[in-house]
Amino acid sequence: MKSRVVTAAGVFFLLFIVFFPLDFLGDFQKEWTSFIYGDLTQWMVKNIFKTDHARIDFSSDSLSMMVLIMILIIISALITALIRKKYLPEILHYSKEIIVLYIAVVLMKYGFDKIFKAQFYLPEPNILYSRFGNMDRDILFWSTMGTSRLYSVSMGIFELVAALMILFHKTRTLGLLFSIGILVNIVFINLGFDISVKFFSLILLLMAVLGLKDEWIPLYRFLILRQKIQLDEEPQILRGAFPAWVFFKTAFIGFSMVAIFFPYFESGNYNDDTTGRPLLHGAFKNVDANSDLQYIFFHRNYYIILMDQDEKTKDFHYSQDSKNHLILEDYQGGKMNVPFSYQKKDSLLTLTFGKDRVVAKEQNWKKMNALRPLFHITIEGSK
Repeated sequence: MKSRVVTAAGVFFLLFIVFFPLDFLGDFQKEWTSFIYGDLTQWMVKNIFKTDHARIDFSSDSLSMMVLIMILIIISALITALIRKKYLPEILHYSKEIIVLYIAVVLMKYGFDKIFKAQFYLPEPNILYSRFGNMDRDILFWSTMGTSRLYSVSMGIFELVAALMILFHKTRTLGLLFSIGILVNIVFINLGFDISVKFFSLILLLMAVLGLKDEWIPLYRFLILRQKIQLDEEPQILRGAFPAWVFFKTAFIGFSMVAIFFPYFESGNYNDDTTGRPLLHGAFKNVDANSDLQYIFFHRNYYIILMDQDEKTKDFHYSQDSKNHLILEDYQGGKMNVPFSYQKKDSLLTLTFGKDRVVAKEQNWKKMNALRPLFHITIEGSK
């Protein structure tokens, strides 16, 4: 019974790898998952979770992901129940090999994203000018991490080291232990700061635990009982399948590395902090102190954000229709033409909202304390 439960877990993780979409690998996973499970997922969301407004994109922490997990657990149990007992060890072994390879690729993806500052990116001006207590915890965490390149690069290096150790059989055990430590930290960060990749990070952690299935008892004897042990250093893959496995492993890692690096190769930028921003990107303070409008922010992803004196915000996606006109679009699809002028010499921005004319002064948001590259050896030096 125990062997079937463990094998069922391995089969579930394999199905999860196939059907849970990883954006950096392209859209094909999302497409075939939607084709196979989309209608069933929509029906289950409507009848089990009683909602018609769920996102059927299978992203982490969505209702569609939860339904997908339920479906895959049932399928895994059925598949395992039909497998003859003598084949269980072989299926579990191959599933474990694929699982640890998947963990390595995911760690490489997030490791390089941290090194290139693409995950913990520089806080946007509207975040820097918002009151600490008014922001959600996930934004607070992400923004704080984004102010330190040293931390981001260091964490990325740790994840890359763990990934590389996993790829080589002689260092796999240590690499998986290392990755479990990293993933435990990530899981508690996601839970503690309400970051919406809780289920994905938890599944990665469980995958790493399964990857050490054969090492837990020897490690217990070595670490707790202080006994001498000999961990297996040779791959357990059957000799007849070894060439095929090497080809699959090389192809998967190669494809993944191309997918990870392509956006950086295409842009030619390997530090997101220095990536080009739109012309008006930044923070502008309304020069009319009596106006209810306090700040105007331009986000790097082409959003204009209006903040009033109570720090309530309203945002629109914008595009530049011509040299002196912005097209603002709200979330209902409504559009508004806003003439503007920007005087770089005196840093003044003029926007015309219908009959209302707003003049705002550009702020030097990059000089704010949160972005200053300060470092103090002693506490005396910080005063």
